[in-house]
Amino acid sequence: MSRARQIAALAASEPGGALVWLDGGDGRGFVALEPDIEIVADDLEGLAAVEALWRAEPEFPWFGWLTYEVGTAALLGRPPVAATLPGLVLRRYRAALELGERERIVGDPRAGAALMARLERGSWPSGQSWPLGPVEAQVAADDYRARVRQAQAFIAAGETYQINLTQPFVAEWLPEWAGRPLAARAAAVYAALQAATPASMGALLAVETGRPCGRWVISNSPETLLAIELGAGEDGGDLARSWPIKGTRPRGSDPERDRAAQEALKQSTKDLAEHVMIVDLVRSDLGRLARPGSVRAPARPELVTLPTVHHLVSEVRCTLRPDWSLAEVIAAVFPGGSVTGAPKRRTVEHIERLEQRVRGIYCGAIVALTPDGLRCSIPIRTGVADAAGLWLQSGGGIVIDSDPEAERRECWAKMRAFERE
Repeated sequence: MSRARQIAALAASEPGGALVWLDGGDGRGFVALEPDIEIVADDLEGLAAVEALWRAEPEFPWFGWLTYEVGTAALLGRPPVAATLPGLVLRRYRAALELGERERIVGDPRAGAALMARLERGSWPSGQSWPLGPVEAQVAADDYRARVRQAQAFIAAGETYQINLTQPFVAEWLPEWAGRPLAARAAAVYAALQAATPASMGALLAVETGRPCGRWVISNSPETLLAIELGAGEDGGDLARSWPIKGTRPRGSDPERDRAAQEALKQSTKDLAEHVMIVDLVRSDLGRLARPGSVRAPARPELVTLPTVHHLVSEVRCTLRPDWSLAEVIAAVFPGGSVTGAPKRRTVEHIERLEQRVRGIYCGAIVALTPDGLRCSIPIRTGVADAAGLWLQSGGGIVIDSDPEAERRECWAKMRAFERE
């Protein structure tokens, strides 16, 4: 049995603890089960306690999340808006299995052996069906188009240059799955996503500790907010990198149409301008904690092809100042510019007016702190599963020449991974 099937079986078994299964980018991921410390906070100040423990005992990994509202509260200097999930949850694990070309235990070897024993006992049945019904928008098409036009009015008034506007979706559980444990349903969704539409920063996380867990985060995200590699920068400094995504086309239905979609995206003046705007924002964010002159970004983005869409992606990098702290570096880049727009501070205020709902973990950050550094995803293509179904959001960047209906269709294109014929 493959390792992925063993992990899915463990997740489906109502394992207790607080299971986390990450695809951490560069072919590297993690699975962990039993946390020994949990830090929960309503703001980014909780990061100081996490960092103190991580730096004191860096061999033990930490996993968890930050909600979008925690980031916007810090940005705007106000208390966070109430959301359905705690704003900051980070859990330390005695051991995690690092996944990739060479598996290894990170942390305590005895705790790692216990985790491996749990994994080896798992049995994931072949031929699992898809648990979810059709994805349904929770905002009417006319309403979403009107919100796009309102965003463009803000842009025309000089309030902002680009607004990332999202909308909610839901997929309910199919009747034949409704009686099964929620853990089994969530594991089936994530295992199917990972097999059919793998994403470099995908994740399955238990929201609550213990058994049963009443909510699960399911992420099919391809986007990295921030990666820090200790000692990998200039002159042995710490290297920080971000990969903002901006610019999307749905995959074509045949090879010829798919090539045409790629070319259209690469040659799109609108998408390139939108992309450069966000890259400049990320460069500025990283520059706040960078060694002078170390910030780098490419002249043009790369085209990245995923199972359902094409994207424009750029790598922005720098070497951090020696005295950086976890709270400072997260505050500098969070929330990610690709999911806010520019300028960031004013734009997030307009997002609140337009969307009229909290984003929660969607567009926040899923965090991994390991002995060699930090990795944060931006959880786009991400939802929270509960007894009713999977609650999702999707969006895109609105600029002055956006077509409202095209923007609405782009939201649906990004939901395709959660649809089945």
